[in-house]
Amino acid sequence: MRRVTIMGQAIFFMNENEAYPAPDRDSSQSFAVWLDEEGQYWLDVHYQREWRRAILEPLSSFEEVFEAIKDYDFGEPPKKR
Repeated sequence: MRRVTIMGQAIFFMNENEAYPAPDRDSSQSFAVWLDEEGQYWLDVHYQREWRRAILEPLSSFEEVFEAIKDYDFGEPPKKR
C-alpha cells in the first residue's frame, strides 16, 4: 500500500487484498483507491469514522481518480460499503 498526502488529503493506493488503513489524525480527508483485477479504480472515502464508497461506478484512469477527489463534496453522505 502506498500513501500520498496532497493539501491535507491522504490518498491510499491499494490492491484488493489489502485491508483499509487507519487514517492519520492530521489528515482532514482520507481516500482509498482500489485497483481491481480488471484494471478499474474504485474510490472510497473515510467518513464519520468508517470507510464508505465515494463513487458507485469504477474509474478508468488516475486522472479520473484525482478529479473525483478534487471535486468530491462532503455535503451528502456517501454510500456505506
